Amino acid sequence: MKIKQLRIEGFGKLVNQTYDLEDFTTFLGENEAGKSTILAFIKYMLFGFENATTSNQEFNPLNFKTYGGQIFLTHNNKSIRIERLKILRSGRPSFVCEINEGNQVTMLDESSWRDFIRPITAKTFSEIYSVTQENLQISTVRDYNAERLDEEWRMSATTGSVALFDQIQILSKARDEIFTTTRAAKKPLNQVLSDIAAVQVEIQEKTTEEQALLPLMTENDRLHDEIIARREAQENLDAEINQIRHRLSFLAEYQEYAELEKQDLTNILSADEAENLRRKHALHEKYTQEISVLSQKIAENTIALEKLATPKNQFLQAPKTIDLLKRLKADYPQAIAAEQRIDELKFTKIYLILAVISLIFMGISFTFSPILAIVFLVISAGLGLWQVKTSRQDREKLDENQVVLSHFDDKLAYFKDWLPSESQDVVGKVADLTQLDEEAQALHLILSRYDQVADTAKLSGLQALDEAIFAELPDIDTAPKLLEQWEQQSRDLVRLTRLKEQLSGIIDLTKPFNGNVEQQMLNQKTSEKIQKSDELNRLIDRHSKNTAIINQQKTDTTLATLAAKLARKKEVLRDYLIDFATKTTEIALTEQVMADLSSETLPDILNRASGMLAILTDKAWQEIYLDKEILWVKNAQGQSLRLIDLSTGTRDQLQLALRLAFIQSKNLDFPIFLDDNFLRFDQKRRLNFSNMLAEIAKERQVILLTSDQNLVPETKGTIKL
Repeated sequence: MKIKQLRIEGFGKLVNQTYDLEDFTTFLGENEAGKSTILAFIKYMLFGFENATTSNQEFNPLNFKTYGGQIFLTHNNKSIRIERLKILRSGRPSFVCEINEGNQVTMLDESSWRDFIRPITAKTFSEIYSVTQENLQISTVRDYNAERLDEEWRMSATTGSVALFDQIQILSKARDEIFTTTRAAKKPLNQVLSDIAAVQVEIQEKTTEEQALLPLMTENDRLHDEIIARREAQENLDAEINQIRHRLSFLAEYQEYAELEKQDLTNILSADEAENLRRKHALHEKYTQEISVLSQKIAENTIALEKLATPKNQFLQAPKTIDLLKRLKADYPQAIAAEQRIDELKFTKIYLILAVISLIFMGISFTFSPILAIVFLVISAGLGLWQVKTSRQDREKLDENQVVLSHFDDKLAYFKDWLPSESQDVVGKVADLTQLDEEAQALHLILSRYDQVADTAKLSGLQALDEAIFAELPDIDTAPKLLEQWEQQSRDLVRLTRLKEQLSGIIDLTKPFNGNVEQQMLNQKTSEKIQKSDELNRLIDRHSKNTAIINQQKTDTTLATLAAKLARKKEVLRDYLIDFATKTTEIALTEQVMADLSSETLPDILNRASGMLAILTDKAWQEIYLDKEILWVKNAQGQSLRLIDLSTGTRDQLQLALRLAFIQSKNLDFPIFLDDNFLRFDQKRRLNFSNMLAEIAKERQVILLTSDQNLVPETKGTIKL
C-alpha cells in the first residue's frame, strides 16, 4: 500500500494544502512547521480518532470551519480514496471510502474499511510503523537492572515494541494489589479472609446458644412437615370435591346423552337423498302453486271472454271489419276534401242569382234613373256570362267528387247497423267511424290479455313436469314430514357427538353415571374436609405458639443474619479470587506468548537487524545475537557487548535496526513513517541511514519527517513545510 496524495482542507495549522508523495518522501521543516501534524493527519484519515470528543481538539483548524480532508492510496492495482470531513460543532465527521479497480467502483463503510486494512490498526500504526525517537527509546533512567533491560530489548525486537512486557508489569502490579504474602493484612483478599473467619466464629457462638432450643425446634420442624403434608392432603381432597362438583354440573348433559344413546339414530336418508328429496319437493310445490294460479286464471279468463262475446264485439273483432276500418281511415282525407269541394261548387251558382237580382234592380231603377238601370243591366249581363262560362267545368268536378263520396258511402254501408249516430256529412261519419275504431282497438287490447292458448299450453307443461316428479317419487307429498324426521335425526346425531366429546374428559361414559351416588360422595368428602380443616388449624396454632417461644429466646443477631453476612463475604472473596486467578493466568499466557515469539521469529529479525546495523555503523557492529536469553552485539574486532554497555547513539541505531527488521519480517505492504529518530547520529551515520532508507523504499514506501536540512539531498520526493 502506498500513499499517493494528501489533500488537507483543515487540520491544525495546515489549511487547503495538497501534497503528492513518492516512494521515498521527505517532509522537511523546522520545529513547529507541521511535521507531526502531517503524521497525525495520515493516521486520522486511515483510522479516525478513538475519542472524537477530545483527541482531535489540538488539530482543530484555526479560523477555518472545515475539519479533515482526503487521502489517495494504491494497493494491489486498486486506487483508493478516503475522505473524512466535518463542519466544526456540527456532529460526527462524514466518512467516504471509494475503491476503483478498472471500471468497477466499490464503496466501503467504516467497518468494512477497517477489515480491508487489517491487520494494520491505529495501535500498530502508532507503535510499529510510526518510528519515532520516543517509541524506540527504552529508558535506562528507571531503576532497571541489566537483566530487566535485556528482557525489554528482546521483547522490543520480537514484537516491535515493549507493549507485552509493559502489560506483564501492569498485570503483576494489579495482582499484587489484591494479595501478597507481605503486609497481607492490608490487601483486600486477606481482609475478606479475615472477615469470613470472624463471621464463622460468631455463627459458632450463636449455634451454641441455640442448642437449648433444639427439642422445641425439632418438634416445630415435625409440625411444619406435618402441616405441609396435611395441606397437600387437603388440596387433594379439594381437588376431588371440585371434580365431583364438576361432574355433577354436567348431569343434565349426561342425561340428554343417555337418552340419545337409547334412540335408533340410523338416518333414513343419506345427505344426497335428503337434498334430492328437498329439491324435488320444492319443485313440486312450485309447480303445484303455478298450476293452481294458471287454472284460476284460465277459469277467470273464460268467464270474461264469455261476457265479451256480444254481437257488436264479435262484429268489431271480425277480420273484415278490422280491414275495412283500416281502408276507410286511409279514405278519410279524400272524402272530407270531396265534400268540401262539392260545397264550393254549389256556392258558385250565386253568380246566376246575383245576375237575376241585378235585372230586378234594373227594372226598379229604370223608372227614376235610366243610367242606373243600364249599370244593373251590364252587371246582370256580366254575371250571367260568367255563370255560363264556369258551369260546365264545375259540373265535371262536381261529378268527380260525387263519385268519391259515393264510394265512401258504399264502404260505410257495412257499418250502418253499429254507427253511434246518423250523421249526414262526411266529418260526422268520420267521427262515428273513429269512435267505432277506438272501440275495436280497446276490445282488441282487452282480448290480448286473455291468451288462453298460451296459458293452456303452459298449464299442460307444468302438469307434465309435476307428473314426472310423481312418477319418480309417488310419496312426494309426504316429503316435508320425512325431511323433518331426517333433520331431527341429523341434529340428534350432531348433538350426541358433541355431548360425547364434551363429556368424555369429565365422565366415564363406559359406566352409568348416577347423580344421587355422586351427590352422596360429595357430601361425604365435604364432611371429611371440614374435619381435616379443624385438625390442620389445631396443628397451625401449636406450630405458631412454638415459633413464638423460639423467637422470644433468640438474640437480635440471628443465625440467618450471620449466614447472609457470611454468604456476602464469600461472594466478595469469590470475586477477588477470580480477579486474582484471571490476572495470574493472563501473566502466564503473556509470558508464554513472549517465549513463543522469541523462539519463532527472533532469529530472523536479528539476522535482518544485524545487516541494517552494519550499514548504519559502517560495519563497526556486525552481528546481533541471542545467548542465554540475553542480547549481544558483536563488533568488527569480534568483541561482544551487552546492549546496556553500548553508547546511547549506538543503542538508538540498534533499536532502529530492530524496529525496521521487525517491520520487514512481517511482509505487510504498508508505508514506514520515521520522525526525527536519528538525532544522536553523527553525520556519517546519518548519511548511511539515508542510503538505507532509499534501499528500503525500493520495496515499500518510506515517509521521513525531519528538520535536518543535510540529511538527504533535495529530490522530487522532498516536500518543504
